[in-house]
Amino acid sequence: MACDFLVTGCRGQLGRDLMTLFATEHSVRGIDIQDCDITVAPDIHRAITEIRPRVVLHTAAFTDVDGCESDSENAMRVNAEGAGNVAVACRSVGALMVYYSTDYVFDGNKDRPYTESDRTDPQTVYGQSKLQGERAVRAALDEYIILRIAWVYGRHGRNFVKTIIGLGKKQIETVASGGELPDSLKVVDDQVGNPCWTMEIARQTQAVVLSGLRGLFHATSEGETTWYGLARVVFETLGLDVNIVPCTSDEYVRPATRPKCSTLENDRLKTAGLNVMRPWREALESFLHENGRELLSEG
Repeated sequence: MACDFLVTGCRGQLGRDLMTLFATEHSVRGIDIQDCDITVAPDIHRAITEIRPRVVLHTAAFTDVDGCESDSENAMRVNAEGAGNVAVACRSVGALMVYYSTDYVFDGNKDRPYTESDRTDPQTVYGQSKLQGERAVRAALDEYIILRIAWVYGRHGRNFVKTIIGLGKKQIETVASGGELPDSLKVVDDQVGNPCWTMEIARQTQAVVLSGLRGLFHATSEGETTWYGLARVVFETLGLDVNIVPCTSDEYVRPATRPKCSTLENDRLKTAGLNVMRPWREALESFLHENGRELLSEG
């Protein structure tokens, strides 16, 4: 039975919010790895031809940045070949495809926000695989929407905001129980980007899809901060007294090098009068006011 929207990766943090938002006014179906493997071309082709959606919102991806470094073959298979398989299947039924890309397609060396016209130069396997995914979508389809997003957090799945809340709670509980005073919570303060709530991305997706506009767009919250700045606002908003200090990237070495500056500018959305992304702090505070109690009660 045909539907308006099909969400791949429907059990992921972005996929779940897309399902919630679009289901209020449209018929929506969702598939995930348990239902269909996007890296198997016949399987995703069969799924899409059976469902026959008007639009496919493709969120399914290998998003573990460090994991991609150690398993580059799987990263390319999922993020590049998988996206291409979805695009070819969309072409067969005349469906519009929305592909979610990343700020990691840039090298992170620019001293101001990246626009859609800036040269891509990914420095990680994750960024390379997502850029190859962009190219696969463009090669297969005449009409598509590519949304580059960044520093994603939401109610579901794993993300920085949920992780930092858990670490802050642990520190507070240790002190309250009379345990040994824990070390200060160190958070990187020399990487800059745009934190983005999944529901904001979902609303921006809806605005672009329904507008009829097509092509490549940056879709991130307005303004920028560091991971340390983001953590401070999280704790301040929730009223948590956490001992937190800034540190450098060199003090927190990861398998995949993080870009120093991956801030994106929503240039094309603004030119088209379609930018609905709020300032990052305003969006974050809304998220925490809606979900903070539940997040604090989780183990």
